[in-house]
Amino acid sequence: MVRALFGGSFDPAHLGHLALVKHLLDHDLAQTVVVVPTWRSPHKYENSASPANRLAMVHLAFDPLPAVTVDDREILRGRTSYTVETLEELTAEHPDDQWRLVIGADNLGGFTGWRSPGRLQELADIVIYPRDGLVANSETILRAGLDPNRVIPVADFDHPVSSTTVRAMLAAGKVPDRQLPDAVAAYIDERGLYLA
Repeated sequence: MVRALFGGSFDPAHLGHLALVKHLLDHDLAQTVVVVPTWRSPHKYENSASPANRLAMVHLAFDPLPAVTVDDREILRGRTSYTVETLEELTAEHPDDQWRLVIGADNLGGFTGWRSPGRLQELADIVIYPRDGLVANSETILRAGLDPNRVIPVADFDHPVSSTTVRAMLAAGKVPDRQLPDAVAAYIDERGLYLA
């Protein structure tokens, strides 16, 4: 089985995240997707919603999809986690499966600064999605120190929703139109999350 690891802060989980997961599944890039919300990203200083709230929103967004599993191990660690830790655990739990790590093209510039980037490539192929107008190409892949034979660049995906934009709209008292799953929008509203 081909499994994809899709991690992030999901602050909040939005329709762009859902679209990416559906793209993975619909284009046979994975047979199942493991969504792993971080307790705190080592590349970000602070999340706007608590780990418990972000985990709840990830469940609301992804639980309806039968080929997706939400994994709470990084939240339960209660500390900054590194992708390589999680991927080592997952590959040990499913040793007969092929793994793919999903990242955005905006992460390529800093990939050499990730914890154990060589080990990540030993454990999984890297699926690179366009992000913020950036698309992976042979030059950016090599500059990031990635083995081109272990990379799957995706070009045919474009979804403009970003968590930063959604948070800014919510902080301004605006309702992000068609950017959040209904259940996530209701959860945010009920708890008054992201208000300035």
